[in-house]
Amino acid sequence: MSAVPHDGASGRRAVRADDTTARLRLVAYNFLGGGSAKRAGQWSRVVRALGADVVFGQECRPPDACPSERFRVGTGDALAWTAARPPRWGTGLLVRGAQLRAISVPDFDGWVVGGEVTGDGWPARRLLAFSVHGPAGERGYVKTMHEILDRLARIRRGADLVLGGDFNVVTGYRDARDPRKMSRGERELLDRMGADLDLLPAWQTANPGRRLAQTLRWVTNPVTPYHCDGVFIPRAWRTALLSCRVVRGRRWDALSDHNPVVAEVLRP
Repeated sequence: MSAVPHDGASGRRAVRADDTTARLRLVAYNFLGGGSAKRAGQWSRVVRALGADVVFGQECRPPDACPSERFRVGTGDALAWTAARPPRWGTGLLVRGAQLRAISVPDFDGWVVGGEVTGDGWPARRLLAFSVHGPAGERGYVKTMHEILDRLARIRRGADLVLGGDFNVVTGYRDARDPRKMSRGERELLDRMGADLDLLPAWQTANPGRRLAQTLRWVTNPVTPYHCDGVFIPRAWRTALLSCRVVRGRRWDALSDHNPVVAEVLRP
């Protein structure tokens, strides 16, 4: 990201609260089973209510295949989507005001979807973005996520990489105070994301020292603070990261058992 005037205390550029043109909003959201007639309008709400520039969607369908959905992909936007469990749902990546050259991730069609993003107001350095829905695979979530990282490391080839989605493993480091313990495998996975792919967990980076926020509310266990949804940004974007939050509310509760995760970064 390019050099810009910064706030001396935080190292981040001073941005007016209403200056949305200076930001990119990255939203990770699991739609839950592809949505339904009773849980309609999810694309509209994510894009318009949250002002999303990028949507990393899991368990979703293309907008024109969703009941009662009014949002449509614009002529200046791009959507990559692949079915994971046809005909019900798949994984998608929507970018607004940009072009997307789709790149297939071998062995994970429908679970990892994305490609190379280009356009005005986007980083000049090569940028790859992928929506990830971590499958259990044959050996469990952690080992399967390592296989996904193997593929992404080969595809990346020095480019900046942004990931968002429902990883089905913890997307930040848990401390001793957290009621849900972190497994050794999860820790090693996060260590590798930083060491091999140069990625930072946006929520934890923007909220240092805080206990991980809940992103998943299982019907049978709505209290345990599962934090399996998130956005990972390139380490080079650290000073460009303005905020990252988990969106809550009764309307969101009615749409899915996952809460959206919204990361805001400065445009280049």
